[in-house]
Amino acid sequence: MDEHTDGLADARAESIIEVEHLTKRFGAKLVLDDVSLVIEKGKTTVVIGPSGCGKTVLIKHFIVLQRPSEGQVRFEGRRIDDLSERELARVRTRFGYLFQEGALFDSMTVAENIMFPIRQHYRVKSSRELEDVVKAKLAMVGLDGFQNYYPARLSGGQRKRVALARAIALNPEVILYDEPTTGLDPIRSDIISELILKLERELGITTVVVTHDMKSAYKVADRIIMLHNGKVIADGNADYIRNHPHPVVQQFINGQVSEDDLAVLRMSGSAGTAQFLPRDFEE
Repeated sequence: MDEHTDGLADARAESIIEVEHLTKRFGAKLVLDDVSLVIEKGKTTVVIGPSGCGKTVLIKHFIVLQRPSEGQVRFEGRRIDDLSERELARVRTRFGYLFQEGALFDSMTVAENIMFPIRQHYRVKSSRELEDVVKAKLAMVGLDGFQNYYPARLSGGQRKRVALARAIALNPEVILYDEPTTGLDPIRSDIISELILKLERELGITTVVVTHDMKSAYKVADRIIMLHNGKVIADGNADYIRNHPHPVVQQFINGQVSEDDLAVLRMSGSAGTAQFLPRDFEE
């Protein structure tokens, strides 16, 4: 048994999330095709792959925002994909979810955004204690002092960090990140990567990150999974992925256009004939 396989065996022994023969269809479109994997407790798993390959759909199944067409989802050994929404509400308090665009409420202040999930799930007796929680969460992402700001006043990176503070408001055991560095410049992207590492290290949180950002993936990942056409085609640590022989893996991680796509782009024909000029619209 090689090192890669040993790692997967360890992951199964320490698993917190498991999906078994997970298949998801939207009408006639097959998005996930018989995927089976485990997520290791206390580690950071990164899911990569081209747009439309099922990455976000996969992690939404982890908290049953999507339900399988076939297969099962388990959390700490308990099947959860067949639970009612009321039963799922309690399970979901153990997860934090950072949406791709942050999904902050524009009409709420930063503090109110972070308070929102707490007020949704618990009866808050002390406003002072709630303010202390907000202060602590913002401090963890380096934004204490921004409590009274509205999202419109924040930069893209700051909004992502506030959304992350909200994601950890309920002290979750698992954080799911959906494209956390999308739309950010390299420096702000690196700040998010450092925060992912910080939260794993200081809070012992299990982390799953969906990303196209290979620099971030290599920095934060204990394990990288690549999806293609709804299937797992590579699964291992950063070195394993860097040296993976599958051409689709190499094309993705190196940002290379496939020969088939190049052939389409190089087809004969002039771009000029497809362009309109102002005079073409004159009567």
